[in-house]
Amino acid sequence: MFCRSWIVLVLFFTSIAAGQANPEHEKLKADAEAAYQSADFAKCKELTTQVLSQNPKDHKALYLRSSARVELGVVKRDVAELRDGIQDARESLKVGGSAEINYYLPYLYGMVALANLEDKKEHANAAVEVAKGVLARTNLSAEQRANVLYQRASAFIHLKDLNSAIADYEAAIKTDPGHLGSHVGLAESLVMSGQPDKALAAFSAAIVSIPNSHLVYNNRGLFLQQQGKPQEALADFNKALEIDKNFAVAYTNRGYTYQGAGNLLAAEQDFTKAMSIEPTNPLFTSLRGTCRLSQGNVAGAIEDYNSAIKLAEGNPVAHADLGFAKFFSREYNGAYAAFEQATQIDEKTMRYLNPWKLWSLVLMGKPDVVTNIATESVNKEKKDRDWIDQLVLFLSGHLSEKDLVEFVSATTDPKLKNAQLCEAYYFIGERRLQAKDNAKAAEFFSHVLKTKASQLSAYRGAQFALQSFGK
Repeated sequence: MFCRSWIVLVLFFTSIAAGQANPEHEKLKADAEAAYQSADFAKCKELTTQVLSQNPKDHKALYLRSSARVELGVVKRDVAELRDGIQDARESLKVGGSAEINYYLPYLYGMVALANLEDKKEHANAAVEVAKGVLARTNLSAEQRANVLYQRASAFIHLKDLNSAIADYEAAIKTDPGHLGSHVGLAESLVMSGQPDKALAAFSAAIVSIPNSHLVYNNRGLFLQQQGKPQEALADFNKALEIDKNFAVAYTNRGYTYQGAGNLLAAEQDFTKAMSIEPTNPLFTSLRGTCRLSQGNVAGAIEDYNSAIKLAEGNPVAHADLGFAKFFSREYNGAYAAFEQATQIDEKTMRYLNPWKLWSLVLMGKPDVVTNIATESVNKEKKDRDWIDQLVLFLSGHLSEKDLVEFVSATTDPKLKNAQLCEAYYFIGERRLQAKDNAKAAEFFSHVLKTKASQLSAYRGAQFALQSFGK
C-alpha cells in the first residue's frame, strides 16, 4: 500500500509558449499545478478544463489535465477516466510537439495502468515501444532519461519481464543517482524476483542516496512488514512521518501494521488521519472500514464502505467489502446485491465471491439461483476444479465435509493450506449453523480463529459468529 503517482510528474516546468500569455489562464494553470502536487487531482482537472474550454490548444493545460485524469483513473480504477487522460496526453504531444519529453510521462504511465486494469499486454507493449523511441534520442537530460526508463520498467513488470525491469531501473539510477522512483522500483523488482536480501540492500542504498526521503523509509517499512518484521517496519513508518507528518500513505501502512499486530484502536486512528489528509482517496476509507469491521463495528464499516463506493464507483473491491459487512450482519439480500455488483464490474477477479454469493442465496431461500451459480463448477472435470470450485460444490451439496478437508490436506504450500483451512472451517461452520447444530458450528468457527488468517473474510466471519473481536 504505497503511492506511485508522484513519479508521473516528478517536476512540472514553468515555461510558457512564446507569444502573449493570458494572465488568467496562467493563474489557473499554476493553481492546477499546485493542486496536482497536493494530490487534489479532481481540482487540477477542473481548473485545466476551464482553460481548455477557451483555448483547446493550450498544450500545458492538456498535459496537466492528462496527468490528473490518469491519476484519477488509477485511484478510482476508472477505465474511461484513464483513457481520457491518455487521449489528453496524446493531444498535448500533438499540439506541444514531441520535443516536450515530460508530456510522454502521463501517456506512458496511463498505458501501463490501463494494461493493469484491463489485463491487456498490448497496452504495455505500446508503452515499451514509445519509450524505446524516446530513449533513442541523444538530447535527453539525465532526469528525462531516468523518468522514461522508469516508466518503461513499469511496463516490463506488467509483461512479467523482471530482468528487463531491473536493468531499466539500474540504468535510470546510473543516469540519475538521485532518481527516487527507480531506487524504489529496483528494490520492489528484486522482491518480486525472489531476492529479498538484494531488495533490502537496494532499499538501504536508496536511503543512503536520498536520506531525507519519506517515501523510501515508507517502502522499506512496507517490505519489512511483509517479511514478518512489524517492529522494524513501524520504526521506518515512524521515520517517514517524522520527515513528512502529512504523508498519508505512511499512516495507512503504519495502521495496517498495527492492525496485523492486534492494536486495532491505533490502526483506526492512523486510517482516520490518512483520510483527513486525503479525503478523496477511497483506499483509506476502505481500510478504516475493514479495521472497524474487525472490531465488530459493522455500522461504521458499512458507512465507510458506502463512502468508498461513492469515491470509486467502478472499484469492485469496494462493493465486495460492503457485501462482506452486510453478510456478517446477516443482511443477505444486501450482501448478495453488493457481491453481484462487484462481479459485474470484474467477473474474472471477483470470481472468489462465488461461494459467498451462493451461500447468501441459500440463506435467502433461492435454490434455483443457487443451481445456476453451481453449474459451472459441477460441469468441470474433477482435475480442473480449483479451490473456489470446491467451496461452491460443498455449499451446494455436491461435496461432503470430509471431501473438502481432504482437498485441503493435499495442498502442499503451507500458507495456501492454512488459508484454505480457514475458509473450509468457516463454511463448514456455516453449514452446521444452518442445520441448527450450533455447538458443532461454534467448534468449527473456533478452528477458524486458530488459523490466525486474520486477513481473510472467513476469519472475520468467524469473529462475528462467535462475537469474538480483537486480533
